[in-house]
Amino acid sequence: MRWISEQTASLERLALVEGGRLIEYHERMRDEIRVGTFVYAKVDRLHPTLRAAFLIATDGTPLYLPLNETVEALRRYPDVPTIGQAVQVGQTLLVQVVKEGVAPKQHKVTQNITYGGRYLVYFPYGRRIRFSRKLDLVIQRQLAEQLTTTEEEGILYRTEAAKASIDELKQELQSLRTRHKELLQAPRLEQDEALIVQEAKRLPHVMEALVMTRQEKERLELLGLSVERSLRKGRLPEMETIDGAIEKAMQRVVWLEGGAYLLIEEVETMTVIDVNSGKTISVKEQKRTFDQINEAAAVEVMRQLRLRNISGMIAIDFLRGSSKGQTRVTQLLKERAALETKQIEVYGFTKMGLCELTRQRHGKSLQERSQESGQWTRLSVYRLIEPKLLEIATYAEAVVIRAPRHLLQDEFISRQPLEVHVLEGDPAVLFTGSSQDCLDFIKRSE
Repeated sequence: MRWISEQTASLERLALVEGGRLIEYHERMRDEIRVGTFVYAKVDRLHPTLRAAFLIATDGTPLYLPLNETVEALRRYPDVPTIGQAVQVGQTLLVQVVKEGVAPKQHKVTQNITYGGRYLVYFPYGRRIRFSRKLDLVIQRQLAEQLTTTEEEGILYRTEAAKASIDELKQELQSLRTRHKELLQAPRLEQDEALIVQEAKRLPHVMEALVMTRQEKERLELLGLSVERSLRKGRLPEMETIDGAIEKAMQRVVWLEGGAYLLIEEVETMTVIDVNSGKTISVKEQKRTFDQINEAAAVEVMRQLRLRNISGMIAIDFLRGSSKGQTRVTQLLKERAALETKQIEVYGFTKMGLCELTRQRHGKSLQERSQESGQWTRLSVYRLIEPKLLEIATYAEAVVIRAPRHLLQDEFISRQPLEVHVLEGDPAVLFTGSSQDCLDFIKRSE
């Protein structure tokens, strides 16, 4: 497996590929509030019953701050202050997003901000020393004696810390402290780290990456990855292939070998997946054939859930095979679930023959990121347009695109590597060529 990262003027896109096949896909706008983003926000109101404060970020985004995530709660631990003692209305706070909200819920934030490294997670206001659950007590005692922290600071030792020398641990701690000081002095707050760095820490067993920027290469090499940096102009050829996989992942139908297919329906409350044979099966071999289709479908279902980031309640209507086949399908789902970092509970088959499972929510699904009330989202417009502009800039001087103007940032045109003319409408690249060619095209279109 290896990571493939593509950067455009406004987007970060990341794919996890195994054997040429897309396993996971992540993306975000550079100015988007997501997990890890640092935000200055003003306390709008207090809610004593919920023991929380509701905040408004500088861009107007509503946020939710629980009492136990405030600096005052950390300072007084184990005593618990009231919400009015912890924060006050009108106060401006530096917070970090820890959980993305899905309408109507707000993003959840914390004042106990963190900076992650290869061996350590640094909490400037954490006040405690913690350890990965995979480290035994002997290793924990040894590590606890390695580093010195102030009363205010906190550290979490990652599993990898057991393999690090004392100098490596000290160097990383100092690096994380420096990042915190630079953040407090920065005129504009951004994401804590590049998207690929965040995901590489989540899956430390993935040791290869292909990136576009020097900063990504240097940061990943500090995590021990083998990193290749593309020096070619324009797009990564690998990402062009991934675009096709993303387009398929946006569709309701997923074809299996032999003509069977899945029908995936995402609605607000749950996801329903229907397994179809796609052809007439002889009665004599029906149950055995259905069992074979169901096993293939179970593997593909788990891949699609991960690729599309589908979460919440999921019901799968498998074909009516044998009871042994149902047992095998349930086992396959559990085996695949164990390979994921997201928590998945497989509950098995109901009396109606539906297989039930739940998947831990972490951000929006691919469909939710792409469409909102049947309309294009800003992210989906940029995903479709910006990578193509990067490619076009290698052979053309200017381009005419069509896009919903209200979804484009004011700086969109100035950030691009070529001259861009925008017409109102559904997103698409209409014409490329010289500047004069594009102006002539626009006149002919009027």
